[in-house]
This record gives sequence, C-alpha cells and structure tokens, in this order.
Amino acid sequence: MLNLGVIILAGGLSSRMGYPKALLPWVNGESLISHALRNALDHDAKDVLISIGDDEALGQAIQANIIDTLSNEEKNKVSIVRDSVERCGPLGGLYSALSVGKSHAYAVLAVDMPFMDFNLYYDWLYRVEGDDWSVIVPTGESGRYEPMAGIYKPSIAPLLQTALAGEDVSLQHALHIVGSVITIDAVDYSHNLRNVNHIEDYLWARAEAVNACRYVPIISVVSEKRKTGKTTVVTRLVSELQKIGVSVGVVKSDKHGFHMDYEGTDTDLAMKAGATAVAIAGPTETAVRIRTKEQSNLYDLTQTLPVDLVILETRSQGVFPIIEIIRDGYTESLISSEIERVMTVDVTKLDECIPELVCRIQGMMRDIDESRYC
Repeated sequence: MLNLGVIILAGGLSSRMGYPKALLPWVNGESLISHALRNALDHDAKDVLISIGDDEALGQAIQANIIDTLSNEEKNKVSIVRDSVERCGPLGGLYSALSVGKSHAYAVLAVDMPFMDFNLYYDWLYRVEGDDWSVIVPTGESGRYEPMAGIYKPSIAPLLQTALAGEDVSLQHALHIVGSVITIDAVDYSHNLRNVNHIEDYLWARAEAVNACRYVPIISVVSEKRKTGKTTVVTRLVSELQKIGVSVGVVKSDKHGFHMDYEGTDTDLAMKAGATAVAIAGPTETAVRIRTKEQSNLYDLTQTLPVDLVILETRSQGVFPIIEIIRDGYTESLISSEIERVMTVDVTKLDECIPELVCRIQGMMRDIDESRYC
C-alpha cells in the first residue's frame, strides 16, 4: 500500500471567522484541530504534518493542548511545520510541509473541513492506476478543483515554489503548473468537502455534529427573563417544522411548580394516594406523571421523547445549540455565549427570522439523517 502521510492545513488567518479556526471547539471536548488530528491517527496515519503558517502562538497552543496529550507513540507520528516563505495562504503552507515531507504522498486536509472522511483518500488512490501522477484532486458540483482535500506528492515542491514567486499564489493556479493532475468526481461527497469559513457556518456545522451524537437532536430556546417571547417562538417553530415533516417535542422547566392532571381524575387520585408514578394511554395521547425528589434534568428528559427533534425551552439549562430570544424593553443582556448561540431572534421580527431558522434546522436534520444511515 502507498505510504500516505497527512498534512493538516491549520495556519489560516481566520479573517472571515473572527476566531482562530483550529482552536474552535467541536465535539466531545475536541477542537477542530484535535478532531482533524484524531481523525488522521485513527486511520493509521504514521506521518502527520500540521501546517501553522507563521503563527507561533497557534503552534504553542497546539503543542501544549493537543500534541502533549497524545501517547508517546502518537507523538512520534506528528510534527508542527511553520511556513518557510512569507505568508502566502494555503499554498505557502502546502509548499512548506511538502518540502520537509518524507512520505511518498500526502493527503491534505484543511482544518475547517471537519466532515471529511479519511476513507475517501484511500478510495481515490485505488481508483487511480499506476503511480505516474503528481496530484489527485476531487472536483465538486461546479467542476472546480477542491485542492484543500487533495493528495500531493512531495516531488512537486519545486514547482510550488515557482508558483509562489508569481503574482497568483492560489492553489487553483498552482495545480495548472504541477504536471500530471488526476481529477476525481466528488459531487456525491459535497458534505464531506464542506468547509466552515464563517462563524454562522461553523456554529451550524457544530450543531449538526453535536446533535448527531445525541439520541434525540436538541435546539435550546432561551431568554434572560420571563415574558420575553420564548413560548411564542417555540410554538411558531413547532408549527413550521411540522409542516416540513419534522416531528417535534417540547421540554420546558417551571420552577414554580405545575399541575397537568384534572382534579379528581383516577390518575390524580392515585397520585394523591401516594403512587410514585401513574400513566394513562388514550387512543391518540399518552401521559406519564412521575413523582420526583427534585427537579428532573431537562437534558435527560429530551432524550426520552419519541420525536425527530426536541425544543428545550428554558432560562437556565440551555445546551448547545442555543437560540436566544430578545425583546425591546425586556432584554438587558444575553445569557448565552457567542460560541454557543447559533442565532439571536427578535420576537417582534419573527416573519424575518423563522424562515431562515427553519431552513437551517431542516438542513441540519437532513445531514444528521444522512450521516446516521448512509
């Protein structure tokens, strides 16, 4: 089998994101860079080069928070590479990494492509006959190269240096001068090739990844105070999502207590007699009432409902992804952090906000279903 190393391009300026992409949180305590690194190591990569541009602080953070947590065997497989040329974007990072690379070829992965499946690299290699190629690059729906997910041989490094000396230092341009480029039709893998350049794209991509790990996906709807409009937003969302075929459950907290049974019913009398739990099943509804010593954990409740999606309405127990409701005269501050909040909704502008929100949720649910059942 071809000795395939991995280059993780993590040195972008993140100017469109506003945060260092590599260190953004992802799933299960991982950052984007640790997710990419773990992905490579789990696929038996024995030579992983992390390109950090010229960002010394990023290199130190990756070393201290990620590489130092690896086993000694894994550490021996990973190296951090700083750009050997002035900042020239991903082409400079690729050139710098290939210049020191020892493997026969390298699968290149941009750190902002968290859904990339490493098995695809091996699939693409098997599709190509012989070894007379310089680059294997997928093409997307537009027919354009997707160079941030290609396979490159270190032998092209001198040609990349030539490209760096010119005015056009894009990877797209460089691929036209490096010799034998094999293209792979990757139209069916647009989700794997998806990157997260903007904060909104990142937050919704992370929402998808987090919810794919849950038994029942969740959207939290929160606000600082009562009477802000959470329930108005929730009922509108439920109605619109039901229209597109998403079954929705709602879980909410009430710190003041509540009573959902009719006085004098059989189930009410059973509870008053000391029953720990009662349940009743009707032709179209089922109800369960359980006595608890303390308020139940709302997250645990969300995972018990037989629905496609749960909306968690709360002021204090919201979990990512969070939609925060604001209302003039009621909202003094936001209670969710920027890194946990996928959208802020003004309750007086629902006709503008709800269609975008429904579209985002629909896309998230579709991608979760595809990832679970493909």
